[in-house]
Amino acid sequence: MELDVSRALARPGQEFPFSGTQAIADQEIYGTVVRLDDCAVEGTFMADDEGNISVRGRVDTVAHAPCANCLQEASARVGNEFDEEFIRNGDPEDDEIFAYEGHRLSLDKLVMSYAVMALPIRFLCREDCPGFEEYLDRTESPEESGIQHPFAGLRQLLDQMEEV
Repeated sequence: MELDVSRALARPGQEFPFSGTQAIADQEIYGTVVRLDDCAVEGTFMADDEGNISVRGRVDTVAHAPCANCLQEASARVGNEFDEEFIRNGDPEDDEIFAYEGHRLSLDKLVMSYAVMALPIRFLCREDCPGFEEYLDRTESPEESGIQHPFAGLRQLLDQMEEV
């Protein structure tokens, strides 16, 4: 999403509203791929006398990832407020600042950053998800029930090491 800030540069100190959507590529976070729906972005922007642009607003989306307990699809509504300054003619490669040149600034990096910061630490398909235990009949072993436990291979290795 790009903002044309020419009106704000011509009138420093005056706020201008904006809204739109921003697509975000899938994000790999600690080995888990998180898919984000298009983000709804809205807010205001304003220029100062040096041409720097203050951008305030909110990002809202829905994130999808495997449930931390049972690995089924889980979704979480995420939202985050932002208040950042874009530095005119700043270094676009500097990850510590938001920079822009000319009269257009891109919100891609800002939207992605604030959406990712709002992600839950753990995704759950439902709040009381018991994990794989729900699918196991307590009278059967995991192998007999047809459900493969995600750590079954590690259990086999440990059993083999104990036999030696």
